[in-house]
Amino acid sequence: MKRNLLSSLVLMSIFIALSFLGLTRSRGKSDPDISHYVVKKTLGPITVDGRLDEPSWKAAASTGPFLLNDGKGHPKSKTEAKILWNDQDLYFAFECEDSDIFATMKDRDQHLWEEEVCEIFIDPDGDQKNYIELEVNPLGTFLDLFVLRPIVPIPYESYNIPAKWAVKVQGTVNNSSDQDKGWTLELSMPLREAVTAPNLPPKEGDKWRLNLYRIEKRPLEEYSAWSPTLNPSYHTPARFGEITFSTQKAGQ
Repeated sequence: MKRNLLSSLVLMSIFIALSFLGLTRSRGKSDPDISHYVVKKTLGPITVDGRLDEPSWKAAASTGPFLLNDGKGHPKSKTEAKILWNDQDLYFAFECEDSDIFATMKDRDQHLWEEEVCEIFIDPDGDQKNYIELEVNPLGTFLDLFVLRPIVPIPYESYNIPAKWAVKVQGTVNNSSDQDKGWTLELSMPLREAVTAPNLPPKEGDKWRLNLYRIEKRPLEEYSAWSPTLNPSYHTPARFGEITFSTQKAGQ
């Protein structure tokens, strides 16, 4: 009996140790192999119009150019992004080079990932079990989902985040006879929608997992990412980048 009890205690100790190790790995030190970004606060009001002409955007740091999602170099069509916040909203800006802008879908919650699109995946608590997915195409069509893992069919048409978004196109959409320059996306999401966040509004030093993606179809099909997932699927939360909230103002 004593031997069985001792064995049980040993096994329980090993289980607790392994569980603690797993918790430490997932919640402890930042993974140096993923992308990192410090999100600073806005300098003043931001009008979501796709122009990115506020002082806040001019002062905000860039993520740097996206990489191909397989991690093997840079795409031909360059993409950079910026992120800002205030106590009410989280703001995103994408700047996309594109010589032949293409999109046909005009209805909310269509399968925008089948065409050219920018995508934002947000996992506030970093548990890799659920996250918000937002997509906008060059026509300004919007898709929002709350993703559960493992991925299961959910009625995402009824999930409607009160986000604001706007697109500004430098060129024409669906006209391959001319040379386009690109398009910009500006989007704001109320922080209250990040229901799994440990603190709302975030506190200094709070960390969320997040990724930014772009799909390009013309003239060359490319799948790029801020933090490459290194496999064909964007739905790889273990490879999401990490953002750290700062109470400093943009440019500081």
